[in-house]
Amino acid sequence: MQPAATWSTLTHCGNLWAVPGLSTPVAHAFEAELEERLRSVPSTALVRGMFFNMVGDYLKRSGHGSAARSIVGPARRIYTLCPVQEFLSVCGRAASVVAPQDPQEGVRQIWSGGSRYFAATWLGKAFQRLIRPDPATALEWLEGAHEHFANYGRWRVERVHPTYAVLHMFDEYIWIASAHRGGCEGLLAACGVEGHVDAVIDAPFTGRLDVRWTLRN
Repeated sequence: MQPAATWSTLTHCGNLWAVPGLSTPVAHAFEAELEERLRSVPSTALVRGMFFNMVGDYLKRSGHGSAARSIVGPARRIYTLCPVQEFLSVCGRAASVVAPQDPQEGVRQIWSGGSRYFAATWLGKAFQRLIRPDPATALEWLEGAHEHFANYGRWRVERVHPTYAVLHMFDEYIWIASAHRGGCEGLLAACGVEGHVDAVIDAPFTGRLDVRWTLRN
């Protein structure tokens, strides 16, 4: 039996958001980190509506349709710019549904599985022509297209080896160690290769993802 849920209320920049948590140390730590993250993220930071749709799509596919309707709401235009603060709250709530005892793991699962939603969009279809079978090429495409996804931050790809690349992230307000790590794991699967992703965090919004893979014969 899962522990009973508790609720905390986050007030940020005049907006009131409720974020579900659980009576476990890991869940409390996630809520505390999210509260601090929401306070630190500038209100001018925006991401595309496709990321909200990605979260809703994952909830529906994992059997949480009612949660998708209550947390994410109606589908958004994929190219509409929305506040990162709102997205973090939505993603945090969804993660608490997906993995109630470890919401950071829930964030990773949502972003890892999000490649299926992204692949179905017009941007994803264009992207697929470039990604197989080389993940480094896919990462470099994402680096160049970053401004089309968000109006903040900077990414830089470093090719270390034919099967090893590093994605450096600066002023990245969405979780690097869970969300973007999961996204890179989904990218490896989309490229048809096996591999793993390790996160190194240098500061709250700065870090890198070490992406390694093995080409299939």
